[in-house]
Amino acid sequence: MDKKLNIGILGCGASGLVTLKEILDEGHDGTVFEKSNVIGGLFTDVYQQGFMVSSNVVTMFSDFVGGNSEEGDEELLRKPRCWSFLEYSKYLNDYADHFKLRSHIHFRTNIQTVWKDVTTGKWKVRVMEGVGEGNEKEKVYQFDRIVVCTGTHHKRAVPYFAGQEKFQGKIKHLRDVKTFEEFTGHRVCIVGSGEGASDMTLAAAKHGKTSFISIRADHGWIVPRYTNGPHGPSDLNTTRVRTSIPYEWGVSFNFLVIMINLFKAYILGLLTGQDFSLRKATLKMNLKQIKTSNSKNTYGTKNNGLVEALIRYKCERKPDIRELTEKTVIFDDGSEEEIDEIVCCTGFQNEFPYLDTPDKEADPVHSKLVSKVAHEARISHDLYKHCVHPDTGDELFFIGFARPCFGAIPPLSEMQARWYALLCSKKVSLPDKQTLIRKSKEYVKYLEVRYTTYRTNRIVSLTDHAVYLDELAREIGCRPPLVKMFFTEPYIWLKCMCAPLINAQYRLYGPNRQPEKARKIIRQVKWIRHMSIVFLFMLHTYGLFWFCGFKSCKPDTWYPISDD
Repeated sequence: MDKKLNIGILGCGASGLVTLKEILDEGHDGTVFEKSNVIGGLFTDVYQQGFMVSSNVVTMFSDFVGGNSEEGDEELLRKPRCWSFLEYSKYLNDYADHFKLRSHIHFRTNIQTVWKDVTTGKWKVRVMEGVGEGNEKEKVYQFDRIVVCTGTHHKRAVPYFAGQEKFQGKIKHLRDVKTFEEFTGHRVCIVGSGEGASDMTLAAAKHGKTSFISIRADHGWIVPRYTNGPHGPSDLNTTRVRTSIPYEWGVSFNFLVIMINLFKAYILGLLTGQDFSLRKATLKMNLKQIKTSNSKNTYGTKNNGLVEALIRYKCERKPDIRELTEKTVIFDDGSEEEIDEIVCCTGFQNEFPYLDTPDKEADPVHSKLVSKVAHEARISHDLYKHCVHPDTGDELFFIGFARPCFGAIPPLSEMQARWYALLCSKKVSLPDKQTLIRKSKEYVKYLEVRYTTYRTNRIVSLTDHAVYLDELAREIGCRPPLVKMFFTEPYIWLKCMCAPLINAQYRLYGPNRQPEKARKIIRQVKWIRHMSIVFLFMLHTYGLFWFCGFKSCKPDTWYPISDD
């Protein structure tokens, strides 16, 4: 470490918390500013009947399972499930206590402005302390560097509907809904087809008088939270081997998987008498759009509540909204329905007002630069690795602004935080400015080829879970040497390939490794054996053809995005 740095961290959700932990591990100082009075960010401020769409094993950080004992750890690993928002908030609080992070967190502190003192080279943060306590006090803090961890779920993205000025019903955003019972007796239209929309659609169908879901084009690739029993969340299939299947074979691969699962559903239904109609309906909905939207080229809707609403509660699917009248919604197909509430599950927009607003003490020229960075950072995939703007490098870093199509955001944030901590210690370094710009453009082109410009323009933080983790692991030097492990640790290699892709894999080797703890977690974590072994065989068949010169068979994750 060149010198000990003092780092300001903005936000105390999962991303801010893990960033604090990683920089402390590297011997630096950190201070976290949090507007609320609790740890947890988004998860403490949304509808509390909600559940995570990723399981505890995929969402957890690399070195903290969440149990209060070794036996508790093993129970969580062997019997994974999707936690409620409240349970995940508890996990974050337990994490803070386990690593003794609370003393570094300033609660009830609202960030006013952030700027760089060009005379000293230090960054300053003007805050208002004591928010909501009646004794607010302004204060300025000074740091060597700043990390932005305020998250992607603050500014609501609400579309404009033609005629909405005369509409007498309510137009809400997902964040405005606190309990599902709010829909009781109402005629509700949900706009969107993501995971939040799926929750809202089912709630509106159950509690509302009538319900509709408006989907502009294709929906996300729908996956139930559970496909393998009460302790078999679907993301146990988010494996290295599955995500490495070549992108260009996505349609045929997904078709094969759907056919296998449909066959299983029919056979199990005959043998057990269980009702698999919901599972079959989900698969058929995915099958209808497989050529344009499948698990290799779109985001996942890891929640089939919208399918349940359509099949079991008489919710009706509609196309995009054309216009509103005083009491009705007119859709693109010409149909018209009376509606009391429109709930927009249309996502969020990134914004950084504390960077955009010049401070009274700031240098005007540098303030314009910081404002430019804030404006351009709203499109997070334009940043290098979703983290670095070329004009400010690692002095002003962004963590938590990458969203995987399948997987979870916190593991990506942890890898970003590990990389950042090593940058602070000068154990790794950034490329020069021109290389940052060039590689960022190459990355955006890669995303546009995979997910289309339509999707990448709408969801600016979208990325691939496994590919992105491996990209960061290469920067850090902690990507597991899988070829070597095949010969030296065959069982750990098998679990790394076929078990869910968890961050413990990246603690086996490299800086700040914890190999024994990582191996124990990897051995204990539950995995779905049979399909994973089939995919393992398929992957290495593709790999053989790739080595023989068939470019379309290049496995994902085997190589960096950029060749240099």
